[in-house]
Amino acid sequence: MELETSTYVWKAILLGIHAGISPGPITTMLITQSLLHGRKAGAKIAFVPILTDIPIVALVIPSLYFLSHRFGIVIALISIVGACLLCHLGYESLSVTASHFQKKNVPPMFLLRAIGINFFNPNLYIYWLTICGPLALSALRTSGFAMMFFFIGTFFICITSAKLGLALLFGSVRHSLDLRFIIWINRLLGIALFFFAASFLWQGFKIMLT
Repeated sequence: MELETSTYVWKAILLGIHAGISPGPITTMLITQSLLHGRKAGAKIAFVPILTDIPIVALVIPSLYFLSHRFGIVIALISIVGACLLCHLGYESLSVTASHFQKKNVPPMFLLRAIGINFFNPNLYIYWLTICGPLALSALRTSGFAMMFFFIGTFFICITSAKLGLALLFGSVRHSLDLRFIIWINRLLGIALFFFAASFLWQGFKIMLT
């Protein structure tokens, strides 16, 4: 029993940290906001996975039993919507100029945009359908509901902690970086968002055509 518990805990820790620091739309947005507006703005985005993943987890785990064969078209549509949002954010990052750094107030909608991007990220659904969902169900079958919730809770603590670390890092060094350098970082991140958008579109159309 203790061995099973430690196994699920370590899996949750490793998966959570990996998801927290892995390149992706939310990580890109977190770095951008931390450089533009400081670590507080980045720290808010660090909590986005909790806001978006919990409803998805509540949907995915029961669906693994009954409806997994019907998720294809849903994930395809989510991919296309997510791609459109990413293109919009990519354009904004490419348009960053020195005047953006003179604004003292953080844009009021940036957190809602981050939530929307993550919610319409097809990889999020695939991740829970194929990796974390089955592990949570395995924990449920072997050790009961307590272990399943402990696995999920540990995962969210680790992914949030990892992203908070990134926000602290980039928010702390932004004042020591040359303004032109930060602008080019934001533009490179904008290009990265377009690549993510292309992958979302490719994934969506590929699912629809199969």
